[in-house]
Amino acid sequence: MIDDSSEKIVIDAGLFRFPGQDLMKNINKAYTLYYDETNNIRSLSLTGTGLNHEVLDCFVLGGVALGPGASLPDINALRAKLRIQPSVKELKLKHLAQGDYITCLSSNKLEQFLTWLLESPAYIHFSNFSILNWSIVDLIDSLLDHDQFETYTSIRDDLKNELHAIVRLEPLGYFRLLKTFDYPNVPSARIPEFLKAVRQFLFSGGFTFRNMARMALSDLLQEASRVTTLVYLCGNEKDELVSGFDTAFIHRLATFVRSVHVFDEEPRVRESLERNEIAWGGQPVSYRFAISHNEPAIQISDILCGLLGKHFSFMEKCSIDHLEEASAKLSVQQRRNADLVAKLIDKADEECPAFIFNQAPHESNAKSLWFLHGIEYPEDYRDL
Repeated sequence: MIDDSSEKIVIDAGLFRFPGQDLMKNINKAYTLYYDETNNIRSLSLTGTGLNHEVLDCFVLGGVALGPGASLPDINALRAKLRIQPSVKELKLKHLAQGDYITCLSSNKLEQFLTWLLESPAYIHFSNFSILNWSIVDLIDSLLDHDQFETYTSIRDDLKNELHAIVRLEPLGYFRLLKTFDYPNVPSARIPEFLKAVRQFLFSGGFTFRNMARMALSDLLQEASRVTTLVYLCGNEKDELVSGFDTAFIHRLATFVRSVHVFDEEPRVRESLERNEIAWGGQPVSYRFAISHNEPAIQISDILCGLLGKHFSFMEKCSIDHLEEASAKLSVQQRRNADLVAKLIDKADEECPAFIFNQAPHESNAKSLWFLHGIEYPEDYRDL
């Protein structure tokens, strides 16, 4: 806990909202949102051997949302249906399914849980963050901060996607290279050398481009050979790629400003949030922390976040070829569970599109949409 006498910093929620967000369906409805999180690595740093954590996992913050007057069905009835032992204080994903994502989809208990949730008045909500993407995209934003590269700004996200797609194949090699330049605090005198080394690493296999965006990435790095400033890659702590996910929590508070937010008790998160006051229209956004074994909705959120974390991490790690092979081998049980996940996402999106926030590169999103919803996968995301 922080000292209550210390003065809080007031943060205007509008800083985290995009123009027109107020017009989104049900964005101003008074929900109660319950949260848990998964793959919160706290920080990501460069080390002598690469990284201090797995970088291809995704951080997911999310759970269930209830509209005004709505409540979850009796969780004790769910526990009985799932045959959870009375000695188990609180429900967690491990009580329903264990193993990797595909293995988890084999669980009949998981199907019972997802069906129960789909039939309940609750909606799922989540923010998904690609940790790898978060760690590397400042390079693109720094380059596009230069007026001379204005023509590239319309494909900013495509450039980030291609950078991510290449680095995903050999992340440790890329991060070892970055460490030799004190990334993310690259000395000004070494920026041209740094950009040249990055281009050489990314295109070491040759200059065969799967799409126009990848060709543009190569061109951009070559044209930047005389750049001596990278605005987002200076003045940072050496080796520190991710210092925390505090902004993910603030972003949700700022998105649902008329809702009540209930977070799982986590001292570090509480301390961070209580340094600030998130305000909208002069009024603080309402949130509280709760002990999960006293709050059934947080237990439901734990299971949901654990499953979504496995799903999005699997999309991050797999090539589309591997994913297509895995999908073709799914059992009837596994397909039913994947379909239930898709239906829960659709139900949430129909109620309020802002329930779904995906901060992952285009390619990872495309794989998820293909796997869950059968949406055609873009051919120019396939490696040659």
